[in-house]
Amino acid sequence: MGGLLEAVLAELGVADKVRECQALLAWEEVAGPRLAERATALRVYRGRLELAVPSAVWRTHLSFSKQQLLDRINQRLGQRVVRDLVFVNRPAGDSDRPPRTL
Repeated sequence: MGGLLEAVLAELGVADKVRECQALLAWEEVAGPRLAERATALRVYRGRLELAVPSAVWRTHLSFSKQQLLDRINQRLGQRVVRDLVFVNRPAGDSDRPPRTL
């Protein structure tokens, strides 16, 4: 963000929320289309990016790449916005129900 815009957002108390929204928007680019199709960004809460995944297999698969994904998203944002990735169950075709946090 530009210096003036960042100062205004900080004064309004929304700078952190804007950065969290930027993290959500950056997820698909950072993850790539194939991974983003299976791991959908839900929200950023207290520095944790919550990702809906279809199964325990995908949670395990992503856990091996967790640090690399964290590094890439924060590098894309230009600062450390996301401190952790949290994987929640959301089976394919189950978009009506809220995900279960694990």
